Amino acid sequence: KNLATLDPKAVDVFRPFLAYARDIADDFLDCELRVVSGSRTWKEQDALYAQGRTKPGPRVTNARGGQSNHNFGIAVDVGLFRRGDYLDDNSARADADLCHRIYKHLAKKAEAFGIDAGFNWQHPDPPHFEVATGLTLAQKRARWVARGSVL
Repeated sequence: KNLATLDPKAVDVFRPFLAYARDIADDFLDCELRVVSGSRTWKEQDALYAQGRTKPGPRVTNARGGQSNHNFGIAVDVGLFRRGDYLDDNSARADADLCHRIYKHLAKKAEAFGIDAGFNWQHPDPPHFEVATGLTLAQKRARWVARGSVL
């Protein structure tokens, strides 16, 4: 469902990577990988940005509306699940280590699929993956405004 919110060209890039990623997650102790977030409007992005700043809750993003590749339909956040339970840094140590190992492995392989991994950023965002465009944020915004698509 979340994958369907993306630019159709981005879906074409993500499908083979996500098939690979799901197989890897399954190989790591029967984890399931799901796309938990796809495209967001600029308004939705601003609401997420407000969390932990002007609204209650933990900070979940450093990007305002128009500053996230989710806003251009070229990014996904994935989640790892075991028996329906979401695994993350707050999970039991063994599960948190497992998540780290899976995201690290996927980040190493993503480039071969034409995808950039948030795991590799200066401020890592391991569940985040986006279509590699080679464009600056300003160029992406300009294309989005002019064409309704970055790709």
